[in-house]
This record gives sequence, structure tokens and C-alpha cells, in this order.
Amino acid sequence: MRLEPLTGRHDRSEFDCGVEALDAWLKQTALQHQTKGISRTFVAVPADEAGLRSWAQLGFMVDACSILGFYALTSAFVLTDDLPAKQAKRYPRQIPVTRLGRLATRVDMQGQGLGRLLLADAVNRARTAAQAVGGAGLFVDAKNEEVARFYQRYGFAPGADQPLKLFLPLW
Repeated sequence: MRLEPLTGRHDRSEFDCGVEALDAWLKQTALQHQTKGISRTFVAVPADEAGLRSWAQLGFMVDACSILGFYALTSAFVLTDDLPAKQAKRYPRQIPVTRLGRLATRVDMQGQGLGRLLLADAVNRARTAAQAVGGAGLFVDAKNEEVARFYQRYGFAPGADQPLKLFLPLW
């Protein structure tokens, strides 16, 4: 599998992660935001013909344009009120961050580590961006407690008063 920026050649129409809002965003909004420079969406796709054969042998219906998972990043500012108390005291009132806006994997591929791979790539891209233009960390608004626990397993800390707002310092 490889991770690459979303383009018009990727088949967004068949993506189903089990969360209608995420599916709809990928199908209807992601490419528009990409074109306008609002956010960047990265997709996991089969790497090559050998990869396609491997996925098929495992029973997955994929082709060269299939999206296996995706995430979106954007630049943002957050108030230190939204950060965990331990990090908030290190920063001025408002700080630049990279916001992980969305992250999803196909329903039939969930639980196999693809989300972890997508998150690792997002962290690496956020760190690279922060080295070039500045940024304190990666910020995410989790949709629910289960999603918040996923991020916490990888070092994200919940906000002091808002446990679904999570922060991963990059420095």
C-alpha cells in the first residue's frame, strides 16, 4: 500500500467507513477543499499489481483507484484553553497547530492497523510542516470517547475541560 495526495483519479464513490459524515465529506468535499488549499487529504491505495493480487487473495474487493483509508490535515490556531493543562502552561494564549480533521478506514479493513499507519503518516507530515513554518503540535477533535481512546493510545492527551479535544506536542 502507498499513501498519496487525493486526486480526481481516486474512486471516492465506493468508500464506506461506516460513518456517514466521514463518507460524505470524502465523496463531496475533500477534493474541493484540496483544490482551494483549505486542507490536504491523503489516501491509502494499493501500491501496485502485486498488492492488488494480495488484497484479492485476502478477499478484499479493490482496484488500482480504490481508497482503503484517508486522513485530512489543515493549518489552524487553537487556544491554550483547549489543550491539556500540562501543555497549556508552556505556550502563549493562542498557538499554531496542524489539525487532523478526519481519519477513516474502509469498514472491511478496520482493526488491521491501517488507522495506525494513517495516523503515523499524519504525525510525520505535521512534524515536517512544523519544522518548515512552525507549529506546536497535532490537534484533533475526536467524535466520541472510543475515537478519543484510539488517539490516546498514540500519545495524544485530552484537553483539561474537553476530553474529546486532543493534542500531541511535536516538540
